Amino acid sequence: MARDAACPRCGRENGAAAAFCQQCGLSLRAPGPAAEPPAAPGRRCGGCGAGLEPVDRFCARCGAAAAARPDDPHAAPTASGIAGPPPPSFRLAAVRTDGLPGAEYGVPAPEAVCGRTEGEIRIPDDPSVSPRHACFRVQGTALRVEDLGSVNGTFVRIRRPHRLAVGEEIRVGRQLLRLEPLPRPPAAVHGVRSWGAPDPGCRFRLSQLLEGGGQGEVVPLHEGENAIGREAGRISFPSDRYVSARHARIDVRGDAVTLVDLGSSNGTFVRISAPTEIAPGDQLLLGAQLLRVEA
Repeated sequence: MARDAACPRCGRENGAAAAFCQQCGLSLRAPGPAAEPPAAPGRRCGGCGAGLEPVDRFCARCGAAAAARPDDPHAAPTASGIAGPPPPSFRLAAVRTDGLPGAEYGVPAPEAVCGRTEGEIRIPDDPSVSPRHACFRVQGTALRVEDLGSVNGTFVRIRRPHRLAVGEEIRVGRQLLRLEPLPRPPAAVHGVRSWGAPDPGCRFRLSQLLEGGGQGEVVPLHEGENAIGREAGRISFPSDRYVSARHARIDVRGDAVTLVDLGSSNGTFVRISAPTEIAPGDQLLLGAQLLRVEA
C-alpha cells in the first residue's frame, strides 16, 4: 500500500493520491490524473468538484483554494466566500521640500490613528499637527482617511476638477482660502440707495484666512473664470513662493463653483469633511506635513 506523502513546505500528511498539499496548496508531484480522496459529505472543490475534508484549505486534485470556513483563522474570505489574498499594505511617505527621502509610516490594518502625541503614526515635531489628527482605515482593497476634528484640518490634493461647496476650504501654496456666499445689497429704503461701489453681481467670494483665525483679503468671484497665481490672475499672492505663476482657477457658472488645478508645482488641496477614499499616488496635508500614499 502506498504511504501518505508529507508536504515538504508545511509537513502536512497528505493521501498518497494527492497531487497538491491540502494545507498549503504546494504541488506534491508532476501534474497528472489523481484519484479523488475521501471527503466529508457535501463539501466539494469549487474548481474541479473533488471532495474535500473538513480541514482542507486547498484541493488535492487541482490545488484551488477551498471555501473559507468560519473557524479558519488564516482564511481571508472575499464577497464570494472563497479565500482570497491578504489586504494590501499601505504606507505614508513624507515629501520633503529639498527632494531628499523623508520618513515613511506603515498603515496597519484595519485602522491607524495619526497625531502629534497619540496613535500608531506619530509626527511629534510639528506643532501644527493635532494630538489626534486623522484616522486611516483599510477596508478591503481601499484606504480611507477621516479627520478627527483637528485644528488645522486634513487636506487632499485634487487630481481633477473639484466641485466646491460654500464654506469649503482650500490650500494654495501657504494660503488658506474659504469659499463664502456674497451678501446681497439691501433694498433701497424710501427710494434712497445705499452709498458704495456698484454691485458687480457676484454671488460668491474667496476669503483669505490668516494664522490665528483672522481674515485677510476678500475677493469677489465673477461669473466665469477666476485665476489664482503668484504673477497673474484676479487673485494673486506675489510674496508666496509656493504659489505657481498660474496655479489654479475657480470657475463660477451660476450656482456651480469648480476648482481646477492648472498644473501647479505644489498642488491644490481641499479640506475633507467626511471619510474620503485615497489611492497610491495621492498626497495629503496634515498640518505642515505633506504625505504621499504608497502601496
